[in-house]
Amino acid sequence: MFVLPYRLSVAQDILIPGLIIFGAALLLGILIVIISILFKVPRNAKKEALMDALPGANCGGCGFAGCEGYADYLLLPGANTGLCSVGGAECAREIASILGTEAVEPEKRIVVLHCQGTHDHTTPRYEYLGTRSCHSAHNILGGPGSCTYGCLGFGDCVAVCAFDALCIKDGIVHVNREKCTACGQCVKACPKKLLRLLPVTATVEVRCSNEWPGARTRKVCNIGCIGCKRCVKECPVEAISMNGSLAVIDQSVCIHCDACVSVCPTHAIARLE
Repeated sequence: MFVLPYRLSVAQDILIPGLIIFGAALLLGILIVIISILFKVPRNAKKEALMDALPGANCGGCGFAGCEGYADYLLLPGANTGLCSVGGAECAREIASILGTEAVEPEKRIVVLHCQGTHDHTTPRYEYLGTRSCHSAHNILGGPGSCTYGCLGFGDCVAVCAFDALCIKDGIVHVNREKCTACGQCVKACPKKLLRLLPVTATVEVRCSNEWPGARTRKVCNIGCIGCKRCVKECPVEAISMNGSLAVIDQSVCIHCDACVSVCPTHAIARLE
């Protein structure tokens, strides 16, 4: 009986399994290449051009999950080319050029906080020791502030801003107009709906959301709207109306005369810086 030398036997035990594994891997590789060719997704040059035109911020301001979602939508007939507030007018024109349609430029807007309740104007109602989140604090009696309509100042909006346009100062949110792209993510993040999008042409606004009667508002915030209606009477174009005890400015009618600012006794109506 012939017996292989020990070293040759060991080499054979290693080599044969190795060749089997290599052969299987090679076969699988060939199979993957064949499948990728058979099921290859056709290249969409127009979508790629749209993706290049979009800013890539993936902020969701257009109403879609990201830039790719908006690009897919733009390929549909009659799609709105003016939904990207980050890219602005230039982006809208480039998109329209790619699609061969007329450009619809996005409305220029700015985010405004409808509250001025800093530490100088309001006081705490209780000590909050929970999670430093506006949503968490809001669930406990409307938050620790004396005004339950006021900004909580824990920065949920700051956390979602992809453009570093928001910061917390003196207990409330401040907006950097130069950096704000009006994507609207902060608007969605605020549990009290205090951040709202206004036309960039707006110069004055009622910076308050408190709907309590004036006497009650005075007790919790010395800069809140007290529903005195002086602004309503003073406005020469009837751009101001009352929502209960809260004055509201119709920015589409306002002529920016500042008459309401000068007569507001609590300075709840303020110029937008």
